[in-house]
Amino acid sequence: MSSHPLFFLYRRLPVWLQDKACWLYGYNFARKTYDEKFFKTLEWLLESEKWSASEIEAYQNERLRDLINEAYDNVLYYREVMDQLNLHPSDIKTIKDLPKLPTLKKENIRNNPEKFVSRKTDKRQLMFRHTSGTTGTGLHFYVNRETNTLQYAIWWRHRNRFGMTNDSWHVNFRGNLFVPIDQNIPPYWRRITPLREVHINMQHIIPSKIRDIIDFLNERYFEFYTAFPSIVHILAVTAMESGLNLKNPPRVIFTGAENVLGFQRRCLEKFTGAIIADQYGFSEGCANASQCEHGIYHEDFELGVMECFEPEGQPDGRIKGKIVCTGLHGCDFPFIRYEIRDIGIWEVPHVNCSCGRQSKSISRIEGREDDYVVTPEGQRTMRFDYIFKDVQNCLEAQIVQREPGSITINMVKSAKYSEKDERFSRNEIKKWISETLRVEFIYLPEIEREPNGKFRAVKSYLNLSMN
Repeated sequence: MSSHPLFFLYRRLPVWLQDKACWLYGYNFARKTYDEKFFKTLEWLLESEKWSASEIEAYQNERLRDLINEAYDNVLYYREVMDQLNLHPSDIKTIKDLPKLPTLKKENIRNNPEKFVSRKTDKRQLMFRHTSGTTGTGLHFYVNRETNTLQYAIWWRHRNRFGMTNDSWHVNFRGNLFVPIDQNIPPYWRRITPLREVHINMQHIIPSKIRDIIDFLNERYFEFYTAFPSIVHILAVTAMESGLNLKNPPRVIFTGAENVLGFQRRCLEKFTGAIIADQYGFSEGCANASQCEHGIYHEDFELGVMECFEPEGQPDGRIKGKIVCTGLHGCDFPFIRYEIRDIGIWEVPHVNCSCGRQSKSISRIEGREDDYVVTPEGQRTMRFDYIFKDVQNCLEAQIVQREPGSITINMVKSAKYSEKDERFSRNEIKKWISETLRVEFIYLPEIEREPNGKFRAVKSYLNLSMN
């Protein structure tokens, strides 16, 4: 909604017309996404998660062989890479053969995205996506409709595990500007009826508006919330600091896009009493992992392969390593051995989860942990990825806050970066985060890394109590 060309007009409409626009948005989204193909896919997924380990392995190997053949024959990047290594598709027969190929970095795609589009594909039939990732590095790419349908069906399978269906009314806490950032009277929410969804965007979860939001959440029962954990956590913190209680809590809070940190989980459980169920995925659509009823992440093997790269054995028998992903349905724009820049801790091999699922199990995912920034309005946020989605000339960016009301953006710029890019970023901050936040840009040759080799996308030196 907020990235649509008509958003400039939408934000000036009266609320009742914005609700009509939200209904239309929801209707079009549901019509395109939740079609007959989606429900057939979901039905298949509910059966495939019962497969044995040998059935899972056979499925992934078959899909991988088809993917490698298609990539070699029709995608220039992989043809060049495999020819340089004297590899033929017949050399990649199973997922155990994947390490014969080099890993794929985001920079490989950014440097020449056209090399990743299959020559058999009409780009007009693909879905354009962009993401900033956890380091502020923008990436533009494509996914096909098969991958998109499978990805949504996997998310709904996860919700189904906890008793939810497409008819379950829920609240979505994210950053999309369904409620314009400059609105200062309720309602601070919009109903998207065709999706059975109410949207509350993060920019309004501030002390001066929290009572109205909690009163609304207490008016009726929503079966579940779906949210970035940092946003719904701030809802809980701000409400409890204001002495407010959630009298009509959801049964489940589904989280994604960030790690659910320990203090966030404790706070959410205290405030809502709900089950916190996380799923790990990303816009590239090349892999996914969803928590089961026992809190273990299970690889959604139908979508892609999650590989433990540069593994390190742990004292308890688990294996820790970088997460590298291969999408099994993305022949039109393949992601093969794609480095996500996150760390996973895989469960002991051949030890099955008590839930009965046989796909690979991951006990913990690390690497998406950032701090919060406080705006002059009192909003606390760690979601700055919105402002970098369309900044192609930024190589890396880090948000740093040393005093309330202002931030510093440490940025590594490309040779094409100009003052136009900086102006665009400033405008995006006003649009997404705060109109009054002071911003300073500092340009660096590189961003200082943490001891684990990564850097925090958002780093605060303020002494904030968030428990």
